[in-house]
Amino acid sequence: MDHILRAFVVCTIFPVWACASYPAPTEHMANSYASIRAARELGAASLPQAALYLQLAEEEQGKAKGLVGDGDNARADAMTLRASADADLALALARDNSARSRADLASAQVTTMTHKPPPNAGSFSSTTTTTSTTVPAAPAK
Repeated sequence: MDHILRAFVVCTIFPVWACASYPAPTEHMANSYASIRAARELGAASLPQAALYLQLAEEEQGKAKGLVGDGDNARADAMTLRASADADLALALARDNSARSRADLASAQVTTMTHKPPPNAGSFSSTTTTTSTTVPAAPAK
């Protein structure tokens, strides 16, 4: 009976004690803030799909702050990781959009260059200057 009581105490008290000692997720929280800020600066809020993930990241960040305030650091840490992942996805979508825009611009420039005559193509003149000089005839022998 004594073994059963010990097993019960270990299985119920130890997990509660272990969760209570989980450190605050300060590093993950800072990383998620940085990812959110980077996504905002790159214009993720103006792209519909990226804006959705950015909004999710901000909501998860707010939930994580609330969980830290409640002392639930383990769940707060998981929430900050989700916030970072969603913010990173928003950032990747914004970068992808930026790269596609630059590629489209370059493609348009190449198309314009290949269909347009080179500058000054029609300004060459076909006039040539000829000079005539009189060469004395060689004496006959």
